[in-house]
Amino acid sequence: MRQFKGISIGFSSFFKAIPFIFKNKLWWTFLIPIALSLTLYIIGFSFVGNMGDWLKGIINNCLLTENSSEFVTGVVKILGGITKLLMQFIFLIIFYYLSGYILLILLSPLFAWISERTDQIINQTDYPFEWKQFFKDIWRGIALAFRNLFYEIAISLIVIIINFIPVINFISAPLSVIFLFLLSSYFYGFSYMDYTSERKKLNAKESIQLIRNNKGMAIANGALFSFSLLIPVLGGITAIIASVGATLAMNEIPEIKNRIIEPKIKKA
Repeated sequence: MRQFKGISIGFSSFFKAIPFIFKNKLWWTFLIPIALSLTLYIIGFSFVGNMGDWLKGIINNCLLTENSSEFVTGVVKILGGITKLLMQFIFLIIFYYLSGYILLILLSPLFAWISERTDQIINQTDYPFEWKQFFKDIWRGIALAFRNLFYEIAISLIVIIINFIPVINFISAPLSVIFLFLLSSYFYGFSYMDYTSERKKLNAKESIQLIRNNKGMAIANGALFSFSLLIPVLGGITAIIASVGATLAMNEIPEIKNRIIEPKIKKA
């Protein structure tokens, strides 16, 4: 029952984050991940395109001669074109799979800041800015993103290997797609929720346990972000929404809501 409630809170908080962002004039934060997503996509797609042309040239040089017939020439050209398209397709899969973590790692400072800003607004608490704490939040966010990426890749490989087992793969293949999507969603939501855990002075072990107990909330938050990564620009936008939404959702958890942390007061 707790997980179903968490899913409901996760989804509703995600959509509540949209008006919250515009109401509190945080819309400008959209521009940063959008610019990064487009830059990575354009550079990556251009690189893959050049690699495709290079491989296409190698295929032509290896298989074509001056005496090649029109039929052979046509087949080789088709093969080169398929090779280029295949590389672009593989790039899109890799980009979809890794772009979320790239955003989490490179934009950790932004997500740490906007999560704290959201907390300040909803709880009417002023946390004086401290560089030491800020860099600590960034480092924890990056470390957690790498940890989650490692676990996701490891589990995904196990699932893929299982799908090569005859008979079992007939049943496991369709279920694997759903499982891997939920797995990715959980780890994405996990990363966004941990910013609040850090601010509430939960250590990594405590945060991991808390989010595991509220995995439904993490999956709901991460699912919308994960799905949006299919469209580069939309992925950048929902990265901000997910960060704010996760903070709103975390403040619905009693262990977080009732945890009072007195902000440090700067000495005069």
